[in-house]
Amino acid sequence: MPAVDTLTRSEYQRLQYTGSAGPTPAIEDSAVLDRWRAEFPDWRGKYWSFLADERGVLRLRPINVAARQPAATAA
Repeated sequence: MPAVDTLTRSEYQRLQYTGSAGPTPAIEDSAVLDRWRAEFPDWRGKYWSFLADERGVLRLRPINVAARQPAATAA
């Protein structure tokens, strides 16, 4: 099974700003989401992005976004 890429929150926000990533409700074709769920069991089902494949071609892919890290506290 192919692995799902996990992006940091800042990577996701940068891609989202440029229109290259977003939440899954933006994908209206449920067949795509159903296929991704079957093909990528580790996918959390919330986000997508255009990511480059091994030849550098951008492909629409499911992604996971890493949980936010708690802010460091001053000692």
